Amino acid sequence: MKNIQTYEDCLFLIEKFYNKLMVDDQIGHYFKGLPLNIHIPKVADFWAFILIDKPGYSNNMMQAHAKLDLQPHDFERWLKLFHETIDQNFQGEKANLAKERSTLIAWTMRAKL
Repeated sequence: MKNIQTYEDCLFLIEKFYNKLMVDDQIGHYFKGLPLNIHIPKVADFWAFILIDKPGYSNNMMQAHAKLDLQPHDFERWLKLFHETIDQNFQGEKANLAKERSTLIAWTMRAKL
């Protein structure tokens, strides 16, 4: 397996991740009705900014998720699925960084929302 190195890698990761999210019994309902053709590139932009320093991400992730009634166990499930997706497709320094950052993001969002 390769490391996360390009925007295309980030997009691939997020597409695979959303394939899992959309059918998940616990948190899939949060993502129903999302225009994925718009949403997935935005999320990929965020992760490309975080992992490979790609400029251009300017959305407020916290504000976008504040509208949802997310529960603590939802963050745990999100994190489990995200880490599984990383582990199934990537390995290396950036893959590890993605897991570290996603853990911090989940913890922060859970505390603030």
